[in-house]
Amino acid sequence: NYIGESPFFFACKYGNASLIEYLVEHGADINKENSNNETPLFYACKCRNEAVVKYLVEHGADVNKENMNGETPIFEACFNRNNSII
Repeated sequence: NYIGESPFFFACKYGNASLIEYLVEHGADINKENSNNETPLFYACKCRNEAVVKYLVEHGADVNKENMNGETPIFEACFNRNNSII
């Protein structure tokens, strides 16, 4: 789309576990950034998808990646009061 998000971003946002696994198995870049320097992990944290967050981290997602505002995925989890991810 216009800010550089692939179907993988949307699968993480909406928690589509089977699609996420399929895309990772077929080479999806877990740490791909959109134009805001956000990765799919940011979306999973924003949307409270604990299982997706766990899967992404276990498969190499960068938990220290900062977006264009200097925020990390954990910041997003805190901001959205997602204690299970924190």
